[in-house]
Amino acid sequence: MTAEQHSRLSEEEVLLAFSVEPTHDHKTLEQYLTEYPEHAKALVTCSIELMVDATRSDEVEVISEGAVDRAWQRFQIVIGKSDDVLVTNPFAALNPTAFRSLAKKLDITNLLLIRLRDRAIVATTIPRLFVQKLATELGATFESVMDYLQSPPAMVSGLSFRSAVKPEVTEQISFAEAIEMSHLTTAQLDALKALQD
Repeated sequence: MTAEQHSRLSEEEVLLAFSVEPTHDHKTLEQYLTEYPEHAKALVTCSIELMVDATRSDEVEVISEGAVDRAWQRFQIVIGKSDDVLVTNPFAALNPTAFRSLAKKLDITNLLLIRLRDRAIVATTIPRLFVQKLATELGATFESVMDYLQSPPAMVSGLSFRSAVKPEVTEQISFAEAIEMSHLTTAQLDALKALQD
């Protein structure tokens, strides 16, 4: 397939092709990121969702804090983030079950929680009361959660792309836009809109 044909594929077509791959490992994801840099954020989100689906279980997984810290450090190296200003990810220790449980406690969809975790929402538009509730549920301070949410969304760097289009971080959206696009129920929407007043 030529680069011109690749650019004609919609995000949905690329995600569908990725989802039917026999494996969804790092190599497969890297191949798709290289071929479709314009859909990088959607591909990473899809990869995470597929990983969550693959590991879904009612059993709680026990992961040592050391393993989480090592994984986070490797991730920071891959994205080229400086250790000078290291902001702790309050979501890092959540396994798939705990992540879904957090969404239920906050009375929001997993999609909205993913947008928060991925810092796809402009932090200054998120209601303070919601951030306080999120911090409480995460067992973190309001300040540490705000520091994390205010950090810019990262983009994988150091990869060579065959596309003539330079990959960029997807533009953040407002909290109001995010709740409208996150498949919330009317009751959930009303509760979140009330926090914005």
